[in-house]
Amino acid sequence: MNKDQREGLKEELKGYVNKGIGSITGNEDRKVKGEVQITNGDNRKDLGDQEDSIDRNAIDPGNPSNL
Repeated sequence: MNKDQREGLKEELKGYVNKGIGSITGNEDRKVKGEVQITNGDNRKDLGDQEDSIDRNAIDPGNPSNL
């Protein structure tokens, strides 16, 4: 697991926590912040996955089946 994959996962988990707390407390701003963190974290994980595929000389780095 490379740095982007780890950081993306951490950001995504923070997003799930913020979204959950925002939903429970009725704080829409925190809920939206969580959704943004989830999206950003997922995108960073995808970047890390592609970098990992490139490092392993995968034929099609954008294809997750090359793992």
